Amino acid sequence: CNLAPRYEAFRILAMGKDVVFSGCIQPLATCCGKKEFMCCKFNASGDLITAGGTDGSITVFKPQTGVPVYQLPSPDPRHLPVTATCFPTPPSCPASTEKNMLLASYSAGYVCHWHVSTGQQLNTIVEKRQTMAVASGPDGLTFASTGSDAKVLVYDGTTMDLLHTLEPSMSQSVMDGHMSRVFALCFHPSDPRILLSAGWDDTVQFWDTREEHSVRKISGPHVCADALDIDPTTLHIVTASWRYNDSIQVWDFDSGKLVSTVKPDHKTKWYGAKWMEKGVLLAGGILDSKVAVINTNNGLVLGGATGLERGVYCVDYHRACGTLGFVEGTKLHVGSVPNKASTFITKEEF
Repeated sequence: CNLAPRYEAFRILAMGKDVVFSGCIQPLATCCGKKEFMCCKFNASGDLITAGGTDGSITVFKPQTGVPVYQLPSPDPRHLPVTATCFPTPPSCPASTEKNMLLASYSAGYVCHWHVSTGQQLNTIVEKRQTMAVASGPDGLTFASTGSDAKVLVYDGTTMDLLHTLEPSMSQSVMDGHMSRVFALCFHPSDPRILLSAGWDDTVQFWDTREEHSVRKISGPHVCADALDIDPTTLHIVTASWRYNDSIQVWDFDSGKLVSTVKPDHKTKWYGAKWMEKGVLLAGGILDSKVAVINTNNGLVLGGATGLERGVYCVDYHRACGTLGFVEGTKLHVGSVPNKASTFITKEEF
């Protein structure tokens, strides 16, 4: 449903302790709901951002103003939380309708395909697990989900038919898949057959949809949320682990070797991470409640947000617009990096 007439109610709810943006970040808007938000995601054009709530509802905002424009109800009668959202863009989908298509996963096991502007639930899958993450392939033709049973399921983006079940083998000598809950999932930026996933078992697993089991792995990262991302230019992988030591790490995609362990000025247990540009990432912490823009070459914090009342469960960044978003408690904060070209240049890049 359209929520624009209820904008004032959201503004009143958003009032409270001020969040202070510093360094390269300038504030744009603070949006608020009645329940806590667990995840957020920009659409491809950057003119919408979602916030998924603990009550299973999804609110869609205008990031430049904070105006809520649509709300999608929970598909689950128990109203369990939304765990992830993404905007798939099939090649045949006109740009004008791209913003209307949304995929969402829920801890109740639902994976829903929504038409945002009408609030229509186009297709629904009910998985027999807690579904913790969903991601769309780079070609928009497939998507994948993962969750409490440690499997990665790949679906047809149009029919919602199950195409592949990616899981470990029965081997006792090779760890070719996950052994515990999986919380993070992403596709290779240009190859829809390749996926990465991470979770509680301290591994990042590399999957090829042509193979049933994982083709290789990285050992070490303890990922508890949307804290896995691949830079489309360098193919460097970033992981953010829920621990104080060796929390933010950068890995080489081809070799799987550790490129660097980032040690920013802020020390917290990081819960979310997203690449912004080459060598620069956005991270959010659930303990000590921090958000930081970090240069991964030297650990320098280029900007951040303080005064947060709650931990940050998810962060997102839109490269073309230079706009970032993050959720803490019942609030979705949106900021911008207006001079990102000069802000992100480092000595190593000259």
